[in-house]
Amino acid sequence: MGTNLTEVVLLPGAAVIGSTIKGSEFRSRFDAAVVGLRRDGERLSGRLGNVVLRAGDSLMLAVGPDFQKRSNLSRNFLVTDSSVASHSLSTAKSFTVAAGMFAAVAASVVGWIPLSTGLMFLLLLMLGLRLFSAAELRRRFPFELWLIVSCALAISQALVDSGLMSIMMESLEPILSRVPPMMMLAMVYLITLIMTELMTNNAAAALMFPLGYGVAVSSGYDPMAFVMAVALGGSASFMTPFGYTTNLMVQNLGGYTRADYVRFGWLVSLCYSATVLVLLPRVFPL
Repeated sequence: MGTNLTEVVLLPGAAVIGSTIKGSEFRSRFDAAVVGLRRDGERLSGRLGNVVLRAGDSLMLAVGPDFQKRSNLSRNFLVTDSSVASHSLSTAKSFTVAAGMFAAVAASVVGWIPLSTGLMFLLLLMLGLRLFSAAELRRRFPFELWLIVSCALAISQALVDSGLMSIMMESLEPILSRVPPMMMLAMVYLITLIMTELMTNNAAAALMFPLGYGVAVSSGYDPMAFVMAVALGGSASFMTPFGYTTNLMVQNLGGYTRADYVRFGWLVSLCYSATVLVLLPRVFPL
């Protein structure tokens, strides 16, 4: 194993969370050895192999030659060392990808093929020409995010098409009929905000999107306002380090504790929420 050191932050949902470094078979799983660990801005003492890993832990790794080739890095780590995280394309690859992207967009604009079809052909072309390896494409492409968004759209549409949302809205009609549209929009936003402080932003948005979309469609409101309320609420994690990857990234690097996020984050969250709730119905009228 090489001596190249890099620092990573352990993401929520990582496969090694809840296991000790030794018990998780960390070295064989990632081709890297943990040589240092910080938690809540403090260094931990004792034998590293016996430390139970938690989300947000900052790990110093001695990485081997296969570390960058592993397809599971993005699901487990936020790599904060630029020498490891950067995988720059060559000039020829960059030009080919840019030309393919332009062709896909142009074909969609003139109506030859849908944009999704053009992008799919572009991915197949890049794999066929070996511009990327399958592992590299897996590492670069946000498959999990696409899956979450697609599932959220499918669930929300299924709730509406099956009539389940209508039944739910009919049962809640005595309550919702007395609730102004703006208050309903604010409730969707605030519930999403609370959820994103307790889990990742993608998970909060995926859970709240079907509800927000279904409520808007069943009540006859413009669904775009409710969709944006979920999107903006899901990005409003300021009071915990776990809702957003950037919060985790700066937690240990900046020496912050969980109390620091609450102490300063509540004011940021209040100002952000006030701005969103004032501007949202004006940009996307109900």
